[in-house]
Amino acid sequence: MLRLVCKRSVMAAAITAMYVTPATVMAQGAALEEVIVTAEKREQSLQDVPISIVALNSEALATQGIDELDDLSTNIPNLYVNNFNNDPVAVRLFIRGIGQNDVQLTQDPSVALYLDGVYIGTTFGAGFEGVDLERIEVLRGPQGTLYGRNATGGAVNLITRRANPEQFEFHQTFTAGNLDLFKSRTFINVPLGDRFAAKVGYIMTDRDGYVENTGVGEDFGTEDRESAVIDLHWDATDTLVFDYRYETAEIADAGRMEQSLIAGQEQELPPGVPDLSFFTTPGTVSDDRQDKVESLWQNGPTDLDINAHTLHVDWEWGDVFTLRSITAQRDMESSVQAIVLPDWRVNLIPGGGSVSTMINDIEFEQFSQEFQLLGSWDNVELVTGLYYYDDEGTHDSSGSATLGLPGPEFDITFTDNTSMAVFAQATWSPEALDSRWHFTLGGRYSDDEREAFRRNTRSADFAESAPDGASYKRDFSNFNPSLTVAWDVSDDANVYAKVVSGYKSGGTSTRSANADLFRAGFDEEDVLSYELGLKADFFSHRLRFNGALFYMDIDGSQTSIQTGSTAGERDFLPVDGNVIQGVEMELTAAISENLIGSFNYGYLDTSVGEDFVDSAAGVFYLTDRYSYAPENSVSAALDYRRDLANGTVHARLGFSYQDETVSSVNELDLTDQDDRSIWDASLGWSGISLGSLAGEASVMLWGKNLTDEEYVIVSAASWGFVGSNYTGTFGDPRTYGVTLTWDY
Repeated sequence: MLRLVCKRSVMAAAITAMYVTPATVMAQGAALEEVIVTAEKREQSLQDVPISIVALNSEALATQGIDELDDLSTNIPNLYVNNFNNDPVAVRLFIRGIGQNDVQLTQDPSVALYLDGVYIGTTFGAGFEGVDLERIEVLRGPQGTLYGRNATGGAVNLITRRANPEQFEFHQTFTAGNLDLFKSRTFINVPLGDRFAAKVGYIMTDRDGYVENTGVGEDFGTEDRESAVIDLHWDATDTLVFDYRYETAEIADAGRMEQSLIAGQEQELPPGVPDLSFFTTPGTVSDDRQDKVESLWQNGPTDLDINAHTLHVDWEWGDVFTLRSITAQRDMESSVQAIVLPDWRVNLIPGGGSVSTMINDIEFEQFSQEFQLLGSWDNVELVTGLYYYDDEGTHDSSGSATLGLPGPEFDITFTDNTSMAVFAQATWSPEALDSRWHFTLGGRYSDDEREAFRRNTRSADFAESAPDGASYKRDFSNFNPSLTVAWDVSDDANVYAKVVSGYKSGGTSTRSANADLFRAGFDEEDVLSYELGLKADFFSHRLRFNGALFYMDIDGSQTSIQTGSTAGERDFLPVDGNVIQGVEMELTAAISENLIGSFNYGYLDTSVGEDFVDSAAGVFYLTDRYSYAPENSVSAALDYRRDLANGTVHARLGFSYQDETVSSVNELDLTDQDDRSIWDASLGWSGISLGSLAGEASVMLWGKNLTDEEYVIVSAASWGFVGSNYTGTFGDPRTYGVTLTWDY
């Protein structure tokens, strides 16, 4: 922890600055609002929660233009979100440098994603904006006790608006922008008596791609999305409440352009296809972001269907306890197909066909049941519970034989996973210490069973070693304790120290180079984290500072490494002794009655504990940097609001910066991604009264990436029989538009 000591001066300097530069803040009467979160399964002020957490309410989400998970990266330091290669529906989340570099059904994410308290078992299909969000909470650092399952890096909570029996509500939003963007959001809330309410919603998005495809297939980056929700709320008694939610979504996005980042490389063929002269025509030779490309492969849309049911039951048991049940079922189907040179026939031998057809079909269904018992009496707060989860999945990456050889090739994997856990966390605030000291002890015991079966004829090594397929089955169990000590220095400031552990079960790889590696799989990943934090409001709540120092030891880090002769053959190899340490801080100031400024900073210092991995797949040399873990990340904003005779005018200017990152810990896969600076802005007029019978309206002009920064969000290097290549996917170019809203 010695290297982290020097970073404490950053936090100290920020605290000192509060006392020497707040004149404009002290002169005004404005105060920052209290933020309520449910990070510890009960409602609390964000300032009282001993966790490094960022919460964004619905107003902040709208003003900042956040309607997808990957929008969060520009606003929350030490959070990195990107898509898996060019797949528009597979999202990768990294918090404090810990994340899932390769999205597979046989490996769990390292950042837990929750929707209304329900764990989402795979990030395939997790990046769409099909929910009516009330709040997003990002919890940084291991959350092993209350969240447990695969929260070694942290957790992201998505909280939606429930149906409301108190009043009728209608909400309609239309958004139009460049790239022929059109988006509509409709929500209707209808009370049905004093105790029952129903809410229905429909959301659709249509947008052209930002890379024109003059060849075959669709433009790259197009969006075509629809989703609908039904919420039912029933106050059965004064102490018994039911909330049911059904959600369905259909997505037909085309993937982003995954282009070569080496000047002189052809761009017509998908990465990994041999760059042979008789397959290509003179093409793009620039390594800049492409606006137009003549693709020789038919880029079909990714068809995604989601259906999800959730039932919440809350029963207040006397004045002390609340018993909560969360039951959820979620099904997902995803299909994407690409055909190389669809109009060509290659007949090297009779029975030949297209150059190559690539299919990637995924089916996934999950069920979970959680019981929570929440108690509050005297100076004790208690959360305890039981958790059950199971999922089944199929990943079919079959296709026709390459170069027109006869017969289909197939690579199909079946998965079946079960997880059970028991957990408890208690906080004691002794009266003998004026209830200003808070001691929290928690623990979670997890038991995981993982099974998989794979048959693969596309890989000669795999087919030869397991002509009838290969099976994998392993059990994992772990106990994760946590200890937190917090002290209320004053009514407006507190400090905390915590030690917490995190665990992610082992598994296997759907891309293993051979059957032996598939059968062996990989072990669990363990994280032990130490954290010091400060949360404080100053000058009558006009200035707020939240900061944290952390140090994490990671053993068994599940590192994705290319182990075969092609880029698609990868395994997860364990790396021990990794260390991640850093700083997080959020500073918010009510500069005047109408102007609020914010500055957020994250620092990461990552080191890999081993120089190489010596495994059954070979020896692989490692870098000393974690992937997708920028050393410095910054976001800052100015928000201005002024009340008018009719409504409120508001303007926002935001800036975010991320240092350069690397894409992999493996030297052979290593690619650099340059730093990036993004400017966003919005200007709006809200709360415009349309009369007592017509509700209110608002209008907002917005722009993202105003300087049209060219930046890579994900990159990859591949090597094999056709040599090496370096590819990447760029983020969206400049986008802008107008949003009209009517509320009644």
